[in-house]
Amino acid sequence: MGVVKIATAPDDRARRRRGERAFTLIEMMISASVLVVAILGLAASTFQGHNLGRHVEERRVAVESLGRFVERIRADPDWAGLYARLRPLSVESKNDAALVRLNMDPALKTQTATTYYADMTTPTTLGTVTFLVQVPVRTVGGAAALREDLVAPRYGLPRDLNGDGLIDGNARDADNRVLPIVARIRWQHPGEAPQEAVLATWLRGDR
Repeated sequence: MGVVKIATAPDDRARRRRGERAFTLIEMMISASVLVVAILGLAASTFQGHNLGRHVEERRVAVESLGRFVERIRADPDWAGLYARLRPLSVESKNDAALVRLNMDPALKTQTATTYYADMTTPTTLGTVTFLVQVPVRTVGGAAALREDLVAPRYGLPRDLNGDGLIDGNARDADNRVLPIVARIRWQHPGEAPQEAVLATWLRGDR
């Protein structure tokens, strides 16, 4: 029995080769697209990881700087005049009339470190750095003063501030033995949103 050979026309072979080349080109394009997407994803992930690491490190530096700032206030030799110097710079959040929040508030006006202490420096790695020390104040009869009976959870008030065993509404600007404060540090790089760290603490006058 003879072998039957089917002749393929030259046009059919050419079309087949063109189809195979076209299929190979499509595969290459798909593979290249997948590779580009993978590279872009890796780059984005690396960038996000770098930014996250930078923000974590900056917050650590900022918290340390805030701690140094508070310790500078604690070491202030003029305890008798400390409250009077801090109060004019103190401002409260407009949306926190109950004085309970310790969250970030970009609307608060902050000051340079040297506004509080001429010898205070801040890390350049944080960009622009400012501070705010908030102190409690209550106005009675037109007189703004430090008063023990102020209801202000943010400051831990009401509380006996002069150690006489009583909590009253008298001014304690001059005879307070402890002073509650909220200290804030704000840092910002050009083109980026500001960041804040907040610390509520007590200062003691018994040097």
